[in-house]
Amino acid sequence: MKNYKLFGTLFGVIAFIALIVGITYAWFTWTSGNTIIGGSTECFTINYVNGQNINGEIIPSATYTGGKSTTVQIGIDASCNIGGSATIKLTTDSSSTNAIKLTDGAVKYAVYKGTSEVASGNVSANTIDLATVDLTKTLTSYTIYIWVDGSIIDNTYAGKTYSGYIHASAEQTHE
Repeated sequence: MKNYKLFGTLFGVIAFIALIVGITYAWFTWTSGNTIIGGSTECFTINYVNGQNINGEIIPSATYTGGKSTTVQIGIDASCNIGGSATIKLTTDSSSTNAIKLTDGAVKYAVYKGTSEVASGNVSANTIDLATVDLTKTLTSYTIYIWVDGSIIDNTYAGKTYSGYIHASAEQTHE
């Protein structure tokens, strides 16, 4: 008999908590109306045009055009009345024994919007922020270049490969 009372009490407490959570959620949903709350992604568009991956052997080069590249398009849907910014990131997989080392500053990156450089620097860690950009109501293309600076490297780079991928996240700002 005691087990039934304990089970009934536990069931009642759990049901009461579920009821409170449900009412709270319904209230927040009702009061929000048509306002986007909590960073909904319905207004943001992020397209990886050539895919996210940047992989393979990178031939030493003096400029960004000699390396690997990929493109991301980012924007805000025209029907949304918000502002926003996006951060473009690069994650490098350096776990392979054949991976290019990142410690000496030879692996470089550049982010371009059309022919204008947005950001550039060294790939110095496995995950880095490449650029933070303000978003507009049209899709804007950003091309990300990865290359090995030929003036820095030595023979230890022969036959090494690069493996990584880009990703972006968007954040709502008030307009």
